[in-house]
Amino acid sequence: MYKLIALALIVSSVFAVQKDTKTILAEIDADNFGNTILSTVQMYLQSKGNAEEILILLNQVLAGLVDDQNKHDNVIRVDRAACTRIVTDLENSIAYHTAQVSANAQMREDNEKALAEAETDVRQTIQDIESNERTYAQEEANRNKAHETWVRKNGEHDDAIAAVDEATKLVQHLSLGATFAELKPKFEAVQKRLIENESHGALFQPIVTALTELATKVDQKAIQRILQLLSQLRQQLVEARSVLEDTENRQAQRWVEFSTHLSNEHNRLVDRKNQLEQAIQTFKTNIDTATHFYEVHQLELEQAQETLDAEHEWCDLQENTYSVQSTERTRQQEIVERILEHLTEKLTATSQYLGGRF
Repeated sequence: MYKLIALALIVSSVFAVQKDTKTILAEIDADNFGNTILSTVQMYLQSKGNAEEILILLNQVLAGLVDDQNKHDNVIRVDRAACTRIVTDLENSIAYHTAQVSANAQMREDNEKALAEAETDVRQTIQDIESNERTYAQEEANRNKAHETWVRKNGEHDDAIAAVDEATKLVQHLSLGATFAELKPKFEAVQKRLIENESHGALFQPIVTALTELATKVDQKAIQRILQLLSQLRQQLVEARSVLEDTENRQAQRWVEFSTHLSNEHNRLVDRKNQLEQAIQTFKTNIDTATHFYEVHQLELEQAQETLDAEHEWCDLQENTYSVQSTERTRQQEIVERILEHLTEKLTATSQYLGGRF
C-alpha cells in the first residue's frame, strides 16, 4: 500500500515538473526573442542530437548581452559626463547673459533718467545765460546813460563855474575903478551865459538881477554883495559837481564789480552748458551702447536657453534609450539563462517541448 502511494507521488511530481517546464517554455516561446532562441535550440538538437554546442552558443549569446550592456554602460557614463558638463556650461552662460541683460537694462534706464535731467538742466542753463546777457545789456545801457548824463551835467557845472568866474572878474574890475560902460559888452555876454544855462537858471537869477542893477548904479556895497553871492554860488557849484563826480565814481565802480560778477556768472553758465551738452552726448552714447549689448546678450540668452532645452531633450533621450535597452537586455539575459537552466537541468522535458512545437 505504501509503495503504491510513493509511486503515485513520484509520477505526480514528474508530471508537475513537465507541466511547469512546458508552461515556462511556452511563456518564453511567446516572446519574439525567446521564440528565436528556442527555434535555434530546436534546430541544433535536431541536427546534432546533443546539447553541447547549443549550450556553448547560448553562453556566447549571454556573454554578448553582458558585453553589450557593459559597452552601453560605458557609453551612458560618457554621455552623462558630457551632459553634466554641457548643461553646467550652458546654465553658467544663461546666468551670465541674464546678469548682462539686467545690467544693461539698468544702465539704459539710469542713463535715460540722467539724460532727461541733463536736457532739463541745459534748457534752464540756456535760459539763465539769456537772462544774464539781457541783464548785462540793460545794466550796461543804464551805466552808459548815467555816464552820459554825468558828462553832460559835469560840463554844465564847468560852464556855470566858468561863467561865475568870469562874472567875478568883471565885478572885481568894477571894484578896482573900471566903469560899467567899459565892461558892458563883457557884462552882457556873461549875463547871456548865465541866463541861457538851463540847469542853473533859477540859481543864477539873483546874480543876473544884481548885475542888471550895476548897469544903473555901481557902489562898493553892491559890488561886495555880488562878489559874496558869486563866491557862495561858486562854492555850491563846486560842491554839487563834486557830489556828481563822487556819485559817478561810485556808480562806475559798482558797474565794474557788477559787470565782473555778470561776466563770471556768464562764463560759469557757459561752462556748465558745455559740460551738460557733453554729458548729454555721453548719456546718449551710453544708452546706445547699453541697448546694443542688451540686444546682444538677450539674443545670446535665448540661444543658450534653446541649446539647453535641446541638450536636456538629448540627455533625456539617451537616458530613456539606455533604460529601455538595458531593461530589454536584462529580460533577454533572463530568457537565455532560463533556457540554459532547462537545457542543463531539464533537458528531457525541454526536448519534449521542442519536439512538439511544429
